[in-house]
Amino acid sequence: MRDEIDEMFYRLNDDGNAVVLYVTDGLPVTRIDANVYPVDSKASARYEHPEGIVLRIDVAQALGIRAE
Repeated sequence: MRDEIDEMFYRLNDDGNAVVLYVTDGLPVTRIDANVYPVDSKASARYEHPEGIVLRIDVAQALGIRAE
């Protein structure tokens, strides 16, 4: 999972949450192999989130996702 996380970063949205994006192209990450739940979602990040994954900052940091 470390390699997967290294390919991601987060940017804050207007609500102060972490929008998770890919380093290579800046596109939204739609799935993360971790037992965390995106903001306002009842489905874990292990499931596909076509609109992109938004996490609380503390959750993103705990996973090791770096800020922009």
